[in-house]
Amino acid sequence: MAVIGARPATGPWFLGRRAPRRRTRPQPVRRARRSRMSTRVATLVDVRPLLVAIVVAAALAIFYLSQSTRVAATGYEIDALEAALAGQRAEQQQLIWAIGRARSPAEITRRARTELHLVPLEDEAVTFAPTSGDPAD
Repeated sequence: MAVIGARPATGPWFLGRRAPRRRTRPQPVRRARRSRMSTRVATLVDVRPLLVAIVVAAALAIFYLSQSTRVAATGYEIDALEAALAGQRAEQQQLIWAIGRARSPAEITRRARTELHLVPLEDEAVTFAPTSGDPAD
């Protein structure tokens, strides 16, 4: 059964493609020729507001980029300073530990015997001065 006005399918309906039709375009109406100067004057458009808008947009873009670059650079500098501070604190803790170790009596005795070749004195070698009961005048 044929439907009146139906066309054969040329492709899937969901693609939106239809068979190309031949259309005739209407011919443009010929007008009387104007002089070139009058045509040019009629087509001149003032581009100054457009140029001002482009310059303002470029200035805003440069300002935004400079500010975001500055923020990023400051962030990197803060990170570097925090890393340096952490290194200094670690070095300070190592120095405090080394000072405590060097002040310990066991370390002092060990260094005296090994590096300075000192030996402990005998008890009889040490004599103390007698204390006088009279204060010195």
